[in-house]
Amino acid sequence: MAGPAETLSFIARRLIQFELRFAQAEPARKRAASALFSQVAASLQVLAADLGRDQLPHEACRELVFYSTKFKECAEEELGPVETDRLANALAEASDKEKIYLQYRSAEDKKYLTEELEKAAILIQALANGIYVAPPAEAAA
Repeated sequence: MAGPAETLSFIARRLIQFELRFAQAEPARKRAASALFSQVAASLQVLAADLGRDQLPHEACRELVFYSTKFKECAEEELGPVETDRLANALAEASDKEKIYLQYRSAEDKKYLTEELEKAAILIQALANGIYVAPPAEAAA
């Protein structure tokens, strides 16, 4: 069974698969999705840093749970309702601060978990940047 860090990494890899759909969305939706994903990426970076300092990641996890509630309004048209619910629920569950802290504390390879979280943050930030700078759908055709 995958732990919280692996789940967060999976979410990032899954979201990046939808980059083209987000890039083709109307400008207001692109801005909203880009902003949401930038916030998720920043929280993942803070989460990785907190764990690296052996601190319980209170704030980062609270933020990630909050952002999971924003998935529906920012991503449902691009992901579809089933995938949106699946990823939002996975994000909320993986953001349980006690579970992720326990996974980190009991891990033999803490560096691996930190790197997974950092990679997830980089992927999601890349998605946010790609959505925001993508040319309008009419110009791309």
